[in-house]
Amino acid sequence: MDTGLRESAAPDAGTTPARPARRGKDATARAALVVVWSSGFISGTLGLRYAAPFTFACLRFALAGGALLAVALLRRLPLPRGRLLLHLLVTGTLVQGLQFSSIYAGMERGVPSGVAALVIALYPLLASLISVPVLGERITRGQLLGLALGLGGVVLAVLDRLQLDGSSLAGIAFLFLGLLGISVGTVWQKLHCQDMEPVTGNAVQLLAAAAATLLPALLAEGFDVTFAAGFWPVLLWAAFINSIVGVGLLYHLLQRHGTSQVSSLFYLVPMATAALAAALLHQRLGPLTLAGLTLATAGTLLANRIGTPRRTSTPAR
Repeated sequence: MDTGLRESAAPDAGTTPARPARRGKDATARAALVVVWSSGFISGTLGLRYAAPFTFACLRFALAGGALLAVALLRRLPLPRGRLLLHLLVTGTLVQGLQFSSIYAGMERGVPSGVAALVIALYPLLASLISVPVLGERITRGQLLGLALGLGGVVLAVLDRLQLDGSSLAGIAFLFLGLLGISVGTVWQKLHCQDMEPVTGNAVQLLAAAAATLLPALLAEGFDVTFAAGFWPVLLWAAFINSIVGVGLLYHLLQRHGTSQVSSLFYLVPMATAALAAALLHQRLGPLTLAGLTLATAGTLLANRIGTPRRTSTPAR
C-alpha cells in the first residue's frame, strides 16, 4: 500500500512494473470473483436436483468449513478468539448461511438462476447505502451514476423474466432475504473482521453457516438428499470453488477497496450467470433481459472506473 512518502533517491529500475503488475492482479481477482460467483447459481440449480435447499447448503458449508479447519490445524494456525470469533460467527451466518440457503430456497420455488442472480445484484446498492453511515464511505457522482444504471438494468431484466404467482413471490421473498444477508454481512465483515486470518476466519464462518442451516435442514426437510454420482461434482464445486474461493476473493477485494466499488462488481454476475445458464442449462434470454444486462454491465464499468471512495472518518472498532 502506498505510504505517501517519496524517496530522495531514484527508484530502482526493477520496481517500475510493480504498479501495473498490482493492477493486473487486481483485475484478475475481480474477473475471477464474477465468474466464480456466477457459477454458484449454476451449481445451486444442479444441486437442487439431488438435495433440498437447506440440506444442500448445510452439506456445502460443512464440507468447505471442515476442509479449511483441517488445513488450519495442520499448519498450526491460531484460531480466532474473543470478539473476533463472535464477529466471524455473525458474518458467516449472514454472508454464507443466510444468503446461499435463501438463494437455494428461492430457486427451488421456481425462480430461474438468472433471475436469482439479478435480485442478488441489488446488493451493490444496498451495501453502498449501508456503508455511507456505518463505514463513513463516500460515493462519488460517477459511482452513484454507475450504481443507478446497474439498478435500472436489473429492474429491466427482472420485469422481462419474472412471472408473478404464489410460488414465484415466495421465491423472490427468499431471495430478498439472501440479499439482506450478504449486504449486512459484508459491511459487518469490513467493519469488524478486516484483520482475520483467511484460512481460520473462513473456516469459522463456514462452520457457523453449516450450524445455522442444519436445524431447518433437519426439521423442515428431513435432511433430504440423494447421494447419486452426479451430485458429488456439484457439491465439491459449490463447497470448494463457490464457498472457499468465491468468498475468499470477495473478502480480499474488500480489504483493498471501498465496499461500493467492490460490490458494484456484482452487477456483472447476472450477465455471466445468464451466459453460463444458456450454455449449460439451455435457458434462453429475451431482448428486454439482454438490454437490462447490458445496462447493468455499463453501470458496473462506470462505477469501477472511479478510484476507491474516500472515508469521511475512521470508524471506531
